[in-house]
Amino acid sequence: MTLKGFVDKAAKDLSELYPEAEAKSMAVRLISHYLEVPEYAYLSVPDRNISSTEQQKLDIAKDELLKWRPLQYVLGFTEFCGRRFKVREGVLIPRPETEELFEMIIDDLSGKELDEGQEFNILDVGTGSGCLAWSLAAELPGAQLFGCDISDEALKIATKQKVKNAEGLVRRPVFFWADVLGVPPAGLPQFDIIVSNPPYVLESERSQMYSNVLDYEPEMALFVPDEDPLRFYRALYSWVGGLLREGGICYFEINERFGSEVAALFGSDALVLKDINGRDRFVKYIYKA
Repeated sequence: MTLKGFVDKAAKDLSELYPEAEAKSMAVRLISHYLEVPEYAYLSVPDRNISSTEQQKLDIAKDELLKWRPLQYVLGFTEFCGRRFKVREGVLIPRPETEELFEMIIDDLSGKELDEGQEFNILDVGTGSGCLAWSLAAELPGAQLFGCDISDEALKIATKQKVKNAEGLVRRPVFFWADVLGVPPAGLPQFDIIVSNPPYVLESERSQMYSNVLDYEPEMALFVPDEDPLRFYRALYSWVGGLLREGGICYFEINERFGSEVAALFGSDALVLKDINGRDRFVKYIYKA
């Protein structure tokens, strides 16, 4: 089979589950990853033959996708803010909205000088794969990043990430186990920024989600009970009071249905901010003791 032949056939098969454009993109990603060729190779060298060994790898990967297994788990990595991060089952796949959260923080700090000798601490609560903590560490070399999670599996992945910036290897974040619904661990420093993308999808919203999410991604990183949708934000409010410096900033990703309710927990100064699609997606709050 040729490159173009595989892409056309795989895209057709995958379009039974996914929109046509997404199916084509998945097929292209497979040849790029397993054959180590550019994604445009099926156009530039469409008649390039695929060996039997290569074909076997591609077919196994395609069959996994046809079982609704997420592409990121099949490949073993995802892209986040221009960098590659390891992911696997048990670890939430980062969404584009969290990239927006990253950009918001970087924009807010763009005029602030952070020297390596200066103490500037950032805590990512519910760090998952660690992609946000690592990305912030790469862009803010003067800051010390911390990330916590209740999932041992997530913490294993977060600690194994290897991230570089223009200067070389990035200062490692400090990762630790914690349950945000409990009290913060003793011995933590005061933080200048606390950021979190907690579970906020209602149980009743399951019906709107695809099997690639429901069957594979960790439920505890996604869902909250319909009768208590703000449970994690109330807990975060408690953490903020004990861990954030005067004038420090909180950034939270939210369910678009509860922007005003989340903001109300933090007071009249809390801002509800929209994502690129115009949906209420973030709450930002400057802490005043």
